[in-house]
Amino acid sequence: MDKLNLTLPSMPAHCLANQVILITGAGKGIGRALALAAAKHGATTILLGKSLKNLESIYDEITSNGYPEPALHPLNLLQLEPKSAHELLQNIEQMFGRLDAIVHNAGISGLVTPLELMPPQKWQEVIHLNLNVPFLLTQALLPLLRKGPYGSILFTTADEAHLAKAYWGAYSASKHGVVALAKALHEELENNTAIRVNCINPGKVRTALRLNAYPAIDPENFTAPEALMPYYLHLLSSEAKGIRGKEISPVCKEQETALLL
Repeated sequence: MDKLNLTLPSMPAHCLANQVILITGAGKGIGRALALAAAKHGATTILLGKSLKNLESIYDEITSNGYPEPALHPLNLLQLEPKSAHELLQNIEQMFGRLDAIVHNAGISGLVTPLELMPPQKWQEVIHLNLNVPFLLTQALLPLLRKGPYGSILFTTADEAHLAKAYWGAYSASKHGVVALAKALHEELENNTAIRVNCINPGKVRTALRLNAYPAIDPENFTAPEALMPYYLHLLSSEAKGIRGKEISPVCKEQETALLL
C-alpha cells in the first residue's frame, strides 16, 4: 500500500450527523474524548466500557450539552465471548436498526516483563483484549455495518506493532496481530462493500495505559487525547470515503503510512 500524506480540512459542525458509532474503551482517555467529540459533531454514540460510573459521567456531559443521547453498554471486555458479542449486535439492532462505525479503542499494555517470566494468564489477557475482542466484535457486527450506505471500522495500533521491544512481547504481538487482522479484513471487503477498514496509531498519548507504562515521564510530554480528535472525526466522516486500508499516525510528521508491506 502506498503512503499518503493526509491534510485534514476543518470539520463541519455536524459532520457525523445521524451516524451511529460504537466506541470501545469509552470510559476514559481517547475513548472518552472521542465520545464527546463525536456527539458534539452530531453522532449518536454507543459507549462500551468496563466502568458504568465512567460511562454515566460521559453520558451526563454529553446530554447536558444538548448533544444526541448516547447508549451505554457496560461490559468487561476481558469476558467477551461470541455469545456476548452477538447479544450486543441484537441490542444495537433493536435500539437503532443500524450501525455506521466501530472504533476499536479498548486496550491494555499488560505486564512489561521478560517473556520468560510472563504468566500465561496475563499473556492471554493482553491477546484477548487487544486482538480477540476486535475480531469478535467485528465479526458479530459486520452484518449490521453492511446494511448502511458505507461503514467504517477503525482499529487501534501502536509503534510496537512494527518495532517489537524487549519486555513488551505480549503488547507487541497483539498489536502486530491487529495490523494483520485489519489488512486481511480490508482486502476481504474492499471490492464488494463500501465498508472502510483503517488503523490509527495514536502515538504517545496522555492516557492511563501510557502513564502507567512510563511513570517517570512528565505527563505533559505526551499528547492530549483531545488533540487527536480531528483525525478520528475525519476518518469517521463521509469526507474520508476514499481512505481505505491505511494506518494513520496523527502525531507523526508523515501522517499516514501503508498498513503493512
